[in-house]
Formats: sequence, C-alpha cells, structure tokens
Amino acid sequence: MNIKLFCKNLGLILFANFLMGCASQLTYRNAIAQESQSSETIKSERLLIEGKYPLLGSRSAYSFLSPRQEYMFNILVAEIARLNGNYILAAKSFFDIASKARDWKMAERATQAALYAQRYYKAAQAAHLWVALAPNDSNAREILVNILLSQKRIDEAVVYLEAIFDNTQDNDKSLKSVIENILEQKNPAIALKLLEKLIAKHPDHSVILFAYSRLLIQGNQFKQALEVLKTLLSQIPDHAEAVPLYAYLLNSFEQYEEALQWMKKALQKKPAAHEWRLIYARMLADAEKFDEAIKQFKRLLSQHPKHGEFLYALGVLSLQIQQLPAAKNYFTRLLKSGEQVNMARYYLGVIAQDEKNIENALSWFEQVESGSNYLNAQARIASIFVNQGQLDKAVEHLRNVPVANVEEKINLIQMEAEILIEQKRYEQALEAYHNALELKPDNIEVLYMRSLLYEKMGNMALLEQDLRRVLVIDPENVGALNALGYGFTEYTVRYQEAYELIKKALTLSANDYYILDSMGWVLYKMGNYAEAIAYLRKAQAQQDDPEIAAHLGEVLWKSGEQRAATDVWEKAQNTFPDDEKLREVIDRFIR
Repeated sequence: MNIKLFCKNLGLILFANFLMGCASQLTYRNAIAQESQSSETIKSERLLIEGKYPLLGSRSAYSFLSPRQEYMFNILVAEIARLNGNYILAAKSFFDIASKARDWKMAERATQAALYAQRYYKAAQAAHLWVALAPNDSNAREILVNILLSQKRIDEAVVYLEAIFDNTQDNDKSLKSVIENILEQKNPAIALKLLEKLIAKHPDHSVILFAYSRLLIQGNQFKQALEVLKTLLSQIPDHAEAVPLYAYLLNSFEQYEEALQWMKKALQKKPAAHEWRLIYARMLADAEKFDEAIKQFKRLLSQHPKHGEFLYALGVLSLQIQQLPAAKNYFTRLLKSGEQVNMARYYLGVIAQDEKNIENALSWFEQVESGSNYLNAQARIASIFVNQGQLDKAVEHLRNVPVANVEEKINLIQMEAEILIEQKRYEQALEAYHNALELKPDNIEVLYMRSLLYEKMGNMALLEQDLRRVLVIDPENVGALNALGYGFTEYTVRYQEAYELIKKALTLSANDYYILDSMGWVLYKMGNYAEAIAYLRKAQAQQDDPEIAAHLGEVLWKSGEQRAATDVWEKAQNTFPDDEKLREVIDRFIR
C-alpha cells in the first residue's frame, strides 16, 4: 500500500477516535486503556485502513459506547472506502448512515459514490432518499431525473421534473438551466420522449417548447421543429434564441431569401439585438451578399470599434469585393487590437501580393507563426519563389518549414510535389510522394495524388496499384472509383470493368460533373453514343469545363453531328483558349 495514503488514513482514524473520547473507549468491555489489541481487532483495523472492511457497523470487531461513536465510526469507514476507490462499499455505507441518521448530506454522498461505481440502481435508491430528506433541493431532483432517464424510467423522471418546475415556475432562466442540464449528453430518443410528456402537460411553456424544438432539430425532424417554433414565437415574438433558430430552419429548407427577410424584419422591430445582427450579417455573407453583409458588420463595429471578429469579417468581405485599401485598413486595425494576429499578418501579405509588393508580402507571410493559415503562408512564399524563377529555393523553403506534427509535414510535401508537377518535374514530384507515404503509408490523399501523377507518366500499372490500395482502405471512395474507371477507359480496353467502377461512383455521388463526364466517355468507348451524349451534356450543364467540351465534341462528331460538335468546340475555345487537350482534339478532327 502507498505509505503516504496509509499515513493519511491513519490520521483520519486517530482524529475520529479523538472526537469520540479516546481510543481506549472503543469497546463496552472496559473503559480502561489497553496496552494491546486482540488479533481480531488488529485484523479488522488493517482491513478498514485498506478499504476492505467487510460490513458496515459489523460488531464482530467493535462495540460502541454511544450511537454518536457508531455514527462517527461508520462515516470513517465510508470515507476510507471512498478514498481507496471502493465506491461500492462507500455507497452502501453512506446509504446506511443516511437511512439511520436521516442525513441528506450522507444521501448525497451515497448517490455520488454509487454513480462512480456505475451502480445506477443503487444511485437511484440513494437519490430518492436524498430528495425525501431534502425536498427543496433542486440539485437532488436533477440528479435523480438524470439517473432515471439513464434507466429509461421516463414516467418517474417526469414526476420529479414536475416538482422542479413547481419550485422554479417564476424563474425561466433557472428552468432553462434545469432542462439543459437534464438533457445534456442523454440519449436523444429518451430525451425526446421526456419532453413530449412535458409538452402534453405544459403545451404553452416557452422553455419546454424551445428545448423540444432543439431536440427535434437534432433528430433532423425539421418540419415538426418549425411548427413548434411557430407556436413559441406566436407567444413570444422576440424570443432571443427562437428568432435566429427559425431562420436556421428556413435555411435548412433552402428558403434562403425567406430566412434573410425574417431576420431583417426581426431587426427592424428590435434594432439593438446585437446577437441577431451578427447572425444576420453572417447569413448575408454566406449568401454572397457581400455589400449588405459589410453594412451590417460596420454597424456592429461602430458599437464595438476594437472587436476582432468584426474587423476580421470586414477585412475578408472587403477582399471579396476587391476593396484592397479598406481590407488593408481593417486587417491593420485587427493587428493593432492584438486579436487574431497571425490571421491579420496573413491577409496583409495577401493584399501586398495582390498589389505586386512582393518584398512586403514575403515579410508578412514570414511573420505568420501559427494558426489555420500557417501552411497557406508557407505555400504563398514558395509560389513567390517559383514565380521569380527560383524553383529550387521554393522546394528548399518547404522542406525546412518547422512543423508541429506529421500531418503538417505531409501537407508541405504535397505542396512541394504540386509545384514540381506544375514545372513537369515528375520524377522529383514522385520522390516527394514516396517520402510522404514513408511517414504515413495509408494516407488516402497522397496515394490518390500519386496515382494521378502515374497517369501523367503513363504508368497505368502503378496507377491501378495505388487506387486499388485506396479502395481497400475506403471501398466507397468516389474519387478513386472514378479515377480508376476513367483510367481503364482512357488507357486500356477494360471498358466493362471501367463502366462498373464509374457506375458505383455515380450511385454514391449522382450529380458530380466529373463522374458524369467519365460515364459519358466510357459509354462512348463502348459504342453507346446516344447515352454518352446525354451524360456529357448533363455534365456540361453543371460545369463549363474544357475536357467535357472536348469529349462531347468528339462524341457528337463520331455520331455524325459535325456542326453541333464544332459549335461546342468553338464556344469552349473562346472560354479556354489555352487548354492543350481541347486544342489537340480540335486539331485531330478539323485541322
């Protein structure tokens, strides 16, 4: 046994004996100090100290001069059991003490010990006693309700929850706290049943209605949640949390304009609602209504001139609409405020780069020390070196960037490989991918990117090997399914196998234009021109892409629709005049 713990427990025993009078008064046999104890008594004390005392109040070893001595001794047994982690014994001991002494504090300790021991039936029994002994203690009822819910005893939980409501009926803030504590980290289905029973009894109670709407949203029951919120808002039109939550639900139904109008009208009625305005501003930004979002954030900033979030938002939004001087002003102020310093440095670097002030841009990027844009800053430094014709310096920089973990190192290696691929230095890029996979052999993203490099290098066997590995790790990886299917289509005659892979990818992601393009291409190779054209037109409708145009034009030409093919190619060439693959296809058929 740990000597420090032994001494601590021994101190508790001596202190308890002092309270009872003296150690020599422990037995009824005599009141005279004894020089030694019987072997049975010594054995019992050792068991007690080690937290192994078999039965609370067992008189096989001890008798007591008074009920107070027995009470103090039993508390000691329970405390030592608790200190030694014997929560089962502690729970039983505290519960027995509470039952005999009618002491609610002991019932509380019994409940806590039983919960630590994960003896939920005993915890419920102790919590029931606690509530009976302290009928006005809302904490006791909350804990009991939680225990009952964990045992799916919903009807009993409702009874005690009702009592909590009765004691706090004039304090909505307290009621809200009670509800949230009870529902936190609970089985959503159980919590929902509980609230349904409460709603039946209190159909107009705002706290219950709001909690119910939140649970419905968690369960993706958006339509029902919307109706609950309508009921709540009909009673309290300016409910602080229900107003923006209603807008969120409208968004979930893709009623974006209705959601924005809802928040706009709410703010007209309550213009000082700071939180609402912030939510409205973010909604406008998400809807790419940047000018209107800027107006709202400016209004917020006028009330809080040094607020970092508002300065940051205004800086980013100003960049979105190419207002570089305004953006620079906001990020400079953000930097001076001391908030989001690394973010401010990064964006000041971006602005300097846009202004062609390369030396200043490098200076800002080099000052980014951490945060979400740390690696982006390193990538921009490398890209500046590449644009200056210093490819080796760019690679060296990426290799020497300090990193916090393996994932960051792999990200930097990927940046290095991408730069090398752009410069058509494929062997060096391949070596970079090899290095990344040595750090993490099953990194799906690196395996996928290396497979695409193998395609550029014309190595179909290794392309297939990497993509097969990805599909072993993640059998439903859409990118790998599509890439392997397209690879078979483009570089082999394994068309049926390609078709099956692309078909599976399409079932997993039905509207991705690049998979639609692959399906059109493999159908063309299999001789099904009409269906191929349908897929390729659908792909082009979703994304104006030069490769899709090249494919569609070729299939139309082979189908005898040369005029339509020419129209497709000419339009694509006007949009993508420098695309090599498009130009190669046009040259092959026309020139």
